[in-house]
Amino acid sequence: MRQEGGAGLRMAIFLAVALAVPTLLVVYTVTHRRPSIPADADHLKLVEPAECLSCHGPAGKRPRDRNHPLNDQCFSCHERA
Repeated sequence: MRQEGGAGLRMAIFLAVALAVPTLLVVYTVTHRRPSIPADADHLKLVEPAECLSCHGPAGKRPRDRNHPLNDQCFSCHERA
């Protein structure tokens, strides 16, 4: 009978985690905002990621910082302001 209590506790912990993970994912998805592309003259004309990388690539005047993902598909993450 003692084992049933332990099994119940394990089941309760499992259910709590199983409910918490999707709940946190939904909250993050709803509250997360993608980084904006500035609405200045330099950025309004951008159409292709290669244009972004001319300034934000490794040799550009404003390169991405080292924590930026290596993905070169700028518009899949960044949105126009």
